[in-house]
Amino acid sequence: MQMDLDKVIKDDVERLYFKGLIEQLDVEQQSMSIHTPDQPSSLFPTAIASQELLDEFPAHNYEDIRNSYKSKDKVNATLWLKKMHGGVGSSIERSNYLKHHGRESLGAKGTDLFVKTSNGEIPIAVAQIIQAIKKQESFEEIIYQDIINEDVALLFDEIWKNKQFGNLNRFSPIIQTNLPTIDESGALTRDRLAPAGHGLFGFEAIASIFDSNKRPKGENIIACIGNGEDLSSTPDRAITRWMIEEEIPICMVTTTKTQNDMKGGQISILKKPNGKSYLTIIEKAQAEKCGQLELFEQLGLRDGDNEAFFNTNLVLVNISVLTKLFANVDKNEILEAALPNLIQNTKSQNGKNYIQLEGAMGSVFLNLDSFWRDKTGKPIVHILNIPLKFRTRFFSPIKSAFDYFMQFHSDRFSFNEKNYHLVNNNKEELPKIKLPDDYKNLDNVLEDFKNCKIINLKELNLSSRQSFKNLNLTGVITN
Repeated sequence: MQMDLDKVIKDDVERLYFKGLIEQLDVEQQSMSIHTPDQPSSLFPTAIASQELLDEFPAHNYEDIRNSYKSKDKVNATLWLKKMHGGVGSSIERSNYLKHHGRESLGAKGTDLFVKTSNGEIPIAVAQIIQAIKKQESFEEIIYQDIINEDVALLFDEIWKNKQFGNLNRFSPIIQTNLPTIDESGALTRDRLAPAGHGLFGFEAIASIFDSNKRPKGENIIACIGNGEDLSSTPDRAITRWMIEEEIPICMVTTTKTQNDMKGGQISILKKPNGKSYLTIIEKAQAEKCGQLELFEQLGLRDGDNEAFFNTNLVLVNISVLTKLFANVDKNEILEAALPNLIQNTKSQNGKNYIQLEGAMGSVFLNLDSFWRDKTGKPIVHILNIPLKFRTRFFSPIKSAFDYFMQFHSDRFSFNEKNYHLVNNNKEELPKIKLPDDYKNLDNVLEDFKNCKIINLKELNLSSRQSFKNLNLTGVITN
């Protein structure tokens, strides 16, 4: 597997990250079989973990934090907003939609999906920046950083030419490289290039602890890594105050699992042969590999289960606390511990198979937590779970064309121009949606659901495309 990665990857942190993934190619991955009475194992998602196991880990409820730390005063913190926009996404077909907005080529979801304001339509990526400007009233300082792929870098350069953004401190963007993959012979190749997962962004945050040029100046720096198309992916003053006053090193934000979350990763507890327990994440692919997909999907939704903690990919890193914590620890030891577990993602191109080497962000912080527990006996990661009634305040991802319609073109949500946040007009569980592939196309969704009311919709299950223009959809609809 010969390739000079020093020439291929310019950024030293990304190079170290990718080399760390390559080194895991020949490492046998541990089986992630969920414990059952019939098939006992050492992996316990929170839904089935005993209270004794749960008590070993610092998990907090947002409502408790809110009640204790809510304040209207400006927080003495530097909020370093790191918004993950990635590259050209394919989950939403939007070519024709973009042409209506004067664009020919695809970008990230945040640049391609628009928000209606009193001054016209703007991309979500622009709304994120304006939201950050408005938050300057609540925090001592806001530092904004785009996390993007090289395919969309020019789009973001154009966005930042807007003069109204001049009073917001912008940190140099993280531009993720399209990296080599593994071909069918097992060699690194540039015949197919792909980014190496969002694990890089967690790894970058940890690496910034050891390099002052890779982080902002200031005291009480809280880095917030969140999805760029999600206007809810920012902490409030209560969470930020809690992290500063309690010196919380890392906070992974989860939410109580619902029927809409059956495919996403769940926080779990892994008991190792040495008798110690660690936090980890069980993903759908791992459960499927062990023949436990149905069990995985139902965890936390069954009578008698505890809450299942669904991973939101919103992570808060207390840079100031970690800088002190790691002051006398070897940098290389920390960075090696923070490498995520390798994910081998097989993709086809021109009749050939290629393996993309990827890492997940949650794995970065949980691996570091395991290392720190072994080294010091203390945790470094705290879990903050968001209950249902506060869920969309911190987690409103756009994973489908219908998600976009629901947030920005329906009565279920409103857009608040005072703070540039979404307002959920019905705090109950979001409707469960199952649609045919025709509705991956954004134009089809906006056309068929134009002026459609869904505030009281519980479930929508369609087998074919049809028009719901001007209708009021309530309860469960199956057709």
